[in-house]
Amino acid sequence: MSALDNQPNNKSFLSPIGFKFVLNKLPHVTYFCTSAEIPDIQMGQIDTVDNTFIKLPVPGDKLQFGLLNVRFRVDEDLKNFQEIYDWLIGLGYPDNFEQRANISRGIQNIGEVYSDGSLVVTTASYKPNVEIKFVDMYPVSLSAVPFNIEAPDIDYVQADVNFAYRKYELTTIS
Repeated sequence: MSALDNQPNNKSFLSPIGFKFVLNKLPHVTYFCTSAEIPDIQMGQIDTVDNTFIKLPVPGDKLQFGLLNVRFRVDEDLKNFQEIYDWLIGLGYPDNFEQRANISRGIQNIGEVYSDGSLVVTTASYKPNVEIKFVDMYPVSLSAVPFNIEAPDIDYVQADVNFAYRKYELTTIS
């Protein structure tokens, strides 16, 4: 096989604006999502095999997934901010155990501690192409909401939420 025979079938580049973030427990965040990224993934290594001159690296046995970072525009009723806030309060129950029980009675019926979500990546013609499914997600941080009357233009408020999860899987959508 020559190098000319080994060419990709699809030569289109990935567009940074062709995506949709979907998380059923957070419909207001889904609608207002402006930015998301496929997190990094890393595997450690073990320096256990010695030879005469150097230690030879051996692949480790544990993967580490980076946090899923999502940015969204905050709606004027703060509903999307509150969806995440209530989920975090339910997980952390800072005042009493009843706050943990209230996680199942939240605004969007958050229910379980975990939720699955997806980042759907589209083709250049905006047709769904690849789904990155995040398994057992939960929020770990929610950014501040800045207010500033000295801003020269109206830049609508955005917030960031970071999710931890067990793993993610990539699936081609046919």
